[in-house]
Amino acid sequence: MASSPLLSVPTELLLAVVEAIDDAASLRSFALTCKRARLLAEPVLYRAVLVTTGSQASCLAKALQQQQLPARAELVQVLDLRPEYGRDADVEALTPLIGAMTQLRTLSMESPFANYGYWDSSTIHGRWEALTQGYRALFLDAQCGAGLQKLESLTIHWSGDADRFWLLTEFKPILTLPALQSLTVSCAVLGDDLADALAAFAGTTPLTHLELVECFVSQKALTAVLALPRALRSCHLGIMRYHANPLDDYHQASPEQQLEALRQQRHSLQQLTWFDKAFAYDTDVRRVSTISGRGLHDFTELYTLTLDGASPLLLSTLLSECAPPNLDRLRVIRQDEGTILDHPTDSVAYARIPGIPPPIALHQHLPKLRHLDLVFSPEEHYDIEPLWAKPDRRERVKRLGEDYHARGIHLAIFAANRGSAFPALPVR
Repeated sequence: MASSPLLSVPTELLLAVVEAIDDAASLRSFALTCKRARLLAEPVLYRAVLVTTGSQASCLAKALQQQQLPARAELVQVLDLRPEYGRDADVEALTPLIGAMTQLRTLSMESPFANYGYWDSSTIHGRWEALTQGYRALFLDAQCGAGLQKLESLTIHWSGDADRFWLLTEFKPILTLPALQSLTVSCAVLGDDLADALAAFAGTTPLTHLELVECFVSQKALTAVLALPRALRSCHLGIMRYHANPLDDYHQASPEQQLEALRQQRHSLQQLTWFDKAFAYDTDVRRVSTISGRGLHDFTELYTLTLDGASPLLLSTLLSECAPPNLDRLRVIRQDEGTILDHPTDSVAYARIPGIPPPIALHQHLPKLRHLDLVFSPEEHYDIEPLWAKPDRRERVKRLGEDYHARGIHLAIFAANRGSAFPALPVR
């Protein structure tokens, strides 16, 4: 193979050929032919790695431990750890080697039983504890300057060892990784104790995207976490809609407290997704909540707002002088089957349609709004075809769209199905 015509071509061309091969088995075969082929193929083979079973983790760990240059661990830039429940064990075999992946940019981690109710099993407890010990050491080492120094994106979908929720306090260094720009966590508990020692990092982290999915968050913790980024651009506050409070000792931040904590990023926030348990379904949205302070008026950079659940606080804010002045797109996600579209669409009735802001009010308080998206997303499986089955509904939707269009607002209506898994699939 050393005298093969293929290996006689310039290195740049060989690299282009290797990059174009999307079959891992073929690349492995090529890498085994000679040293030059290995040096060309392995950076592509190890650049992005997906692990779904313990046997894959064990094989990868053995490969990374082989003593040869360049070190294979340093070739990994994307690592996706999503072990399947019920498959072979030994997922933890890979954990000690993550810290040696000095070029790692993106890391995704999922509990092997994140969506299974088996936390009380003693077998499960042992497996999860072995994994979390390794993860805990990994992030503590990162705080000391070893490993993960170039990590830019971190996604964690975990559970606890005896409950659906896990304590972010035990992994506090996650929040202050030196290069981290995007952080997504689900089913995490952010209690008051998390705020300890974070004050020293206020306004210093490069985080631009923060996503909390079905998390318990106290007011003190949320205030401390949102104080960390120098300039947060995107925030997803998905705080405990579907489950009871996992910690009786803490009080979950109220919508008003969440908004107050978020004000720390009003100078830079461009996109906000907001979950709220208190749906504005059965009342006039102009009178459902009292707005404290200036609301979103000082969020001059905010151009996209998604309300998942039609928050009464946020809807009230949008229909007042506290609205964000430069908002371009508003998306309202409702957990129903579109029955509100059966309401008449004359101007008098708009205010009585639960959860749909009247066009004239949006035009008045959101002068730069150009897009309004209504998304009907039932929590249970639902056939979206009936959304358009009624002729009267189609006619009213048409009239509704015409009324918005006359005020310079483009109305789009979507239907989407979402399951009960966490994290939930995003609504497109």
